[in-house]
Amino acid sequence: MVEDRIEDFANVIVEKAAEVEEGDNVYLMAKSLQALPLFDEVRKQVIRKGAYPFEHLLYDSVSGERNDYDWMKEASDEQLEHFSEVKMNEMENMDAVIKINGTDNHKELATIDPDRISKWRSTTRDILNKRVEKKWVLAAYPTTGLAQQSDMPTQEFEDFAIDAVVETDWDELAEKNQEIKEVFDAGDTVRIVDDKTDIEISIEGREAVTADGKRNLPDGEVFYAPVKTEINGHIEFSYPVTAEGNEISGIKLDFEDGRIVDYSAEKNEKFLEKMINTDEGSHYIGELGIGTNRQIDRYIKYTLFDEKIGGTIHMAIGKAYEECMPDGEEANESSIHWDIVKDLRERAGGGKIFVDDELVQENGEWVY
Repeated sequence: MVEDRIEDFANVIVEKAAEVEEGDNVYLMAKSLQALPLFDEVRKQVIRKGAYPFEHLLYDSVSGERNDYDWMKEASDEQLEHFSEVKMNEMENMDAVIKINGTDNHKELATIDPDRISKWRSTTRDILNKRVEKKWVLAAYPTTGLAQQSDMPTQEFEDFAIDAVVETDWDELAEKNQEIKEVFDAGDTVRIVDDKTDIEISIEGREAVTADGKRNLPDGEVFYAPVKTEINGHIEFSYPVTAEGNEISGIKLDFEDGRIVDYSAEKNEKFLEKMINTDEGSHYIGELGIGTNRQIDRYIKYTLFDEKIGGTIHMAIGKAYEECMPDGEEANESSIHWDIVKDLRERAGGGKIFVDDELVQENGEWVY
């Protein structure tokens, strides 16, 4: 039962992921009324820490949240282009941000013009950038909408989603992530190969960031900001991506000197085109990630989980994270950061990862 595990779930959010401390101002947001039990428990634990919750429930229109149908449908162009100094001032005064995701309908924005969504991304980019400068965590509550999206019975999805947080051995995952980081940090080039993909990605001069329960819940990845202009080749992704209510599947990308020079999708190619053409930075890749969480063993159409699957990689179109960058080098800037997952496990057809021509992973299993 979810109710019996909420306290443990909230404890991981407050203590480990958001690292809430006495005196912190905590921006606390939930996107579904079904998530109220977790929202309330997190709020209670924040108060017990001697911190101050600033509650935002369901609606947070001017911060850049895009799964609000009424705002995205009814707002005028003037409203969509209006930057909220009030919201920026609030965000600047926060010490931690806790966002509890959980959709009731993942198709909420399926009929919204992508140009409106793109415009809103651009308007609110600075607020979202300010948010990720804080101690932040994005968690997922197992709503019935997410269960349906995942093609799982509600009860099974609840166990799956909560197990991915409270049953993961975070110390063991951190140790494995550090080991993987050292293998990749020692190299300059990552090559990913299968019968439909052959792509080389430069990580020369880069250091990986290990993700083991500090920001995403669930978590489990090792990720880089690749050298912007040194990605070449072709990649075909395994799974559909759901973005703003639109499902895009069969995604294929071609790169020359880092830039996406050709693309296609079997479904919703026009939406893919809109995403790539959001701004100049969205023609480049901001992240190469390696999934490391073996507790998450299936694709559920929700990137927060899917990009963490042990034996997968993902690439993000757009924004690179500053924490990945060497001193003095600017990160690729974009109003989007859009992750797409490729499964290299044998069950998905298999694949290989090379670091400087040395095979380090085959069919999703580490062989270094």
